[in-house]
Amino acid sequence: MENLVEADGLRLRRAVKEDVERLWEICRGQTAEEFCLWGADLVYEYPPRLEQMRRRFEALFGDAVLFAAECGGQVVGFAEIGELDPAEKCGVLARVLLEKGRRGKGRGKELVNLVLDQAAGTLGLEEVKLIVYAGNLRAQRCYEACGFVRGKALLRPGRPDAWWMRADLRERRGGSQPSQRLKGV
Repeated sequence: MENLVEADGLRLRRAVKEDVERLWEICRGQTAEEFCLWGADLVYEYPPRLEQMRRRFEALFGDAVLFAAECGGQVVGFAEIGELDPAEKCGVLARVLLEKGRRGKGRGKELVNLVLDQAAGTLGLEEVKLIVYAGNLRAQRCYEACGFVRGKALLRPGRPDAWWMRADLRERRGGSQPSQRLKGV
């Protein structure tokens, strides 16, 4: 059973193993800094290698929920919810990536809102956290527009400019958000 949600032509679905090649294609053209801004450097080496990405991608299917975003039938982005804690009803949004040509047009906000709707509705989460870097102003604005609030600073070797953000998802659980339109459930 495939869960699909859609908002203004952007469709979100659970990623499948075959999507890793599209992830690699999107990443190949990134600079080292772009690669780092979405947290890829924490799990992949730069420059990205398909085989390494394939191994990590396949390992995720037991530990996290990986989403693929499509527009016009083509995968244009990814996001994952990991560190799932069913008892606390929380998780961590990580590695939100949208291909370069889709950024700055509100698509990132649509992607994050669709993922949060799924985190609340399908996964039953009440809170989602994420880490954002100080220099990533577009991402900060996107996350704030989706309901995230800035939390405490995070000290990480080599990246002292990061902090936690959190979003309370309890109001999304009833499906009242305009971005939640389930199809094919």
